Amino acid sequence: MSFFGSFLLSILFYLAACSCQIPTAEPALSEDEPRISLMTWNVQNLFDAESGGNEYREYDPEQSDWDEAKLRIRLENLKEVIQSVGENGPDIILLQEVENLSLLDQLNSEYLEELYPYRGVWEYTENSIHCGYLSRITPVNVHLHFPGDFGSFPLRAIVELRFQLEGEDIVIFNNHWKSRSGGTMATEKGRLQSARAVAERLKELKAQGVSHIIVAGDLNGSCDDYREGGRQTAQIPIEQALDTEWMDSLFVAESPEDLAVLEGRPVLYSPWERTGDEGSYFFQNRWMKLDHFLLTSAFLDGEGWELESADCLNEAWLSDADGLPLAWKSWTGSGYSDHFPLILKLTKIADTDSDNVEF
Repeated sequence: MSFFGSFLLSILFYLAACSCQIPTAEPALSEDEPRISLMTWNVQNLFDAESGGNEYREYDPEQSDWDEAKLRIRLENLKEVIQSVGENGPDIILLQEVENLSLLDQLNSEYLEELYPYRGVWEYTENSIHCGYLSRITPVNVHLHFPGDFGSFPLRAIVELRFQLEGEDIVIFNNHWKSRSGGTMATEKGRLQSARAVAERLKELKAQGVSHIIVAGDLNGSCDDYREGGRQTAQIPIEQALDTEWMDSLFVAESPEDLAVLEGRPVLYSPWERTGDEGSYFFQNRWMKLDHFLLTSAFLDGEGWELESADCLNEAWLSDADGLPLAWKSWTGSGYSDHFPLILKLTKIADTDSDNVEF
């Protein structure tokens, strides 16, 4: 068997049953409890100002008016959004649709005062855009997981980042799943392949004793894609889990009370309902929740690292006159992105009377 085949087989898994008890009240926070903040954001086609032969036509300086001046406007706008979060921006930033690492190097050194010493973009195929990250916190290690091909086109790799914070491991996946271009159901198989790769890796991490896991990024879908009694989708609402036989989708709960034992299937919590927002992306006259922070139940057990807040950054200055994401327009040199960023804040609870959780 080839190395690539062996690598794919190494992430096959079975997720053992989990049980959890959710505290009835949120724990009180003190000023000295450690906190970290995360951002996930599809930045909409961030390309450099060089012609490399693989960029989209409108971002190729040899075929359009894309140039260094417009790139600098883009980077300045990204800086504005990043620095609007907290005092110095989020601690960890997960980005989608970035051409290469040099862009993040430039963003960090020329616009963000070198606040992010750890950066990465993985140009593993001839895809034009990739996942990237910036972090103030040292990653313990980084892995790529390859979901395979959709037709003849390689799906984007899933980036696994492991951090050790206050003595606990936190694993974060940065995802950009198959787009819906060509039809939602026609492309769902590609998203299912990525969901399967994530779900397989969850089993491995559980076996290693890692319980704090976050699945983040642009998943190009949500539980809204599933129709009761219909075809399998990459994300399925927890309420429908017992009516299905599928083991390799991500089963998502939007209420902590809905996290429960689910034999052999990955269950994650989505704070979208908690934010009260309609979505992060607007397409064909409707809001869509394509961008996500999906959390394991360990972030809701009242101990250790806990979910403090989750927000969709949809401020007026990031929106157009209709309240929609103020998308970047290369022909005018203005805007931010066609996606709103999501912000997640975690806090470390030192002690609590809440029941323990077993993930």
